[in-house]
Amino acid sequence: MATVLDWRGSDDPSDCVHQAVEALTQGRLVLVPTETCYIGIASGLRESAVQGLGQLCGSDQVPLCILPRSPEESSDFVPSLSPGALRLAQKIWPGPLVIQHANGSMASTIHCLSSQTRSYVETADRQVRLWQPGNEILGYISRLFSGPIVGGLPMRSKGVLTDVAGLTQAENMLIIDSGSIDGIGAPTFVSIDGNRGRILDPGVLVLEQLQALSQLLILLVCTGNTCRSPMAAALMRKKIAERFGGQGDSVPVSVASAGISASPGDPASVGARNAIRSYGMSLDRHQSTQIHSYMVEQADLVLVMGHRHRNVLCSQWPEYSDKIFLLAGDDSEISDPFGGPNEVYQHCAKQLDRHTSSWVERLDPSSVIRWES
Repeated sequence: MATVLDWRGSDDPSDCVHQAVEALTQGRLVLVPTETCYIGIASGLRESAVQGLGQLCGSDQVPLCILPRSPEESSDFVPSLSPGALRLAQKIWPGPLVIQHANGSMASTIHCLSSQTRSYVETADRQVRLWQPGNEILGYISRLFSGPIVGGLPMRSKGVLTDVAGLTQAENMLIIDSGSIDGIGAPTFVSIDGNRGRILDPGVLVLEQLQALSQLLILLVCTGNTCRSPMAAALMRKKIAERFGGQGDSVPVSVASAGISASPGDPASVGARNAIRSYGMSLDRHQSTQIHSYMVEQADLVLVMGHRHRNVLCSQWPEYSDKIFLLAGDDSEISDPFGGPNEVYQHCAKQLDRHTSSWVERLDPSSVIRWES
């Protein structure tokens, strides 16, 4: 009979985590919740546990997943992981996305596993499935457990497992029960080969979301998001469309703007609207946006107008400082035209035009995943 731990009713939830880590070490299966369903996990160093997980998940046709602790750790298992696959994992994980990718390197830590275990985590043509599910419980377990973790979806006739009913009688299993999970669906399984991707099994992430998340995202930042950054964003969008559009696919780069002290919903200033019209664009529908952590996290490149903007962002989000740069590549600042006459706005627009061109010329979207319809 399975050991069932009540996560929500536990006086000491950390004890549940420690018991789960001990169970994995002993070669037992552990059932844990994720954001979409319950999954089974096992130690990759325990052949019998991986075999039992394979039987639970019916993996004779579908490989089990390696569960890296972070997107970056994926490269330990698949050293040839494409830049596009890594970028996508960084944007979605922890989350409901399973990435299948070719593993052709002998440097892969998968070769430290037994041949029997590898038969459960690799396809016949050496494809490997990687997944970092989203749930605090699994996050705690993976940080404390020292070895590789293998995971899979237990078989159930009506889809994914959203409660533990029917599994409490299983032998050699520890179940962390956090109650019924609202059935939002299964994780999405995708295959990525270089910069080409396709959906293997549909799930909660649909094609349009994957396309949007795969794009390179450039974030332009000023103070109030009513003058410099919206003008820069408009100029950059036009240049990106001219350079990368018309290739049969969607433009692989998207642009957004925000302010470090913005009042959300404010229109672009009159001067900015007038200045940008001379470039054939309009800011009439622009509404200012206050910058927040999600925008900085999701952006691939953050371009700011002045040193103060960079200092503020790097101070608030130091983990992202390596992708925050001054728009002016010569380390100068873009002068703030706010409150000035039209000539001042026009001078600012010329600065922005020159510096956005240099950044667009440097863009290399070859790693952007192109998705099959």
